[in-house]
Amino acid sequence: MSVVAFEKLQLVKLLVPLLLISAFPFSPASAEDRSEKEAWMVDPDYGMFTPGTIAVLPMDNFSLEPDVEKVLYKEVYDRLASKGYSKISVDHVRDVMHKLGITTPGQLAGISWARLGKELNADAVLVGQIEQSGTVHAGIYDAVVVSCSLRLVHCATGKVLWQTEQWRAAHRQWQLDPINLFINAISHEKASREKRVAWLVSEMIKTLPQGNIQVESNNLLKRSKSIQVTVEEDK
Repeated sequence: MSVVAFEKLQLVKLLVPLLLISAFPFSPASAEDRSEKEAWMVDPDYGMFTPGTIAVLPMDNFSLEPDVEKVLYKEVYDRLASKGYSKISVDHVRDVMHKLGITTPGQLAGISWARLGKELNADAVLVGQIEQSGTVHAGIYDAVVVSCSLRLVHCATGKVLWQTEQWRAAHRQWQLDPINLFINAISHEKASREKRVAWLVSEMIKTLPQGNIQVESNNLLKRSKSIQVTVEEDK
């Protein structure tokens, strides 16, 4: 998918939730509809810069749901091995973030990719964020919206090797029955956000090119090769 198409999706995901709410404000029938948007880009030179080792950096969260970025991080980290990449251990990434004084993902913008790669001992870093995750209520109308994005950056060059975004909205027009509306709203609110994000990550990772490490076909998610890095103290 072209970069232009990827950028157009940014506008779509902002407008569609509003259009969904306004398009069917008083439908008397109970019906469910789902909207799906996805975009991805692979650098034409990916083959030349295919990373062997990837560090997954702390994910950002722009939604109103707390801690959903932790779900994104875990799902991405767990699934990388199935694509043939080694991963820097979570503990080492945490230690490096502490050493660099990074307490929020936004602070990573102040550190060069090259330095991150050197400190983490990684060929590339994977960064991501949750843009939207939650439920929108508008009278008899209800919509669950979730979107997230990922970028794989080559540390030595700063080149974005791969980026992807998934956007999903499930909406329902409720019957004009206040009791039915109340019951359905409760069940909708309790829909597992972990499952929402996990499914989106599985779709995004499908578009990541295969790495150079051979992966056995059975039990892919548990064959994570995590690299522990030993750092010598400066003398």
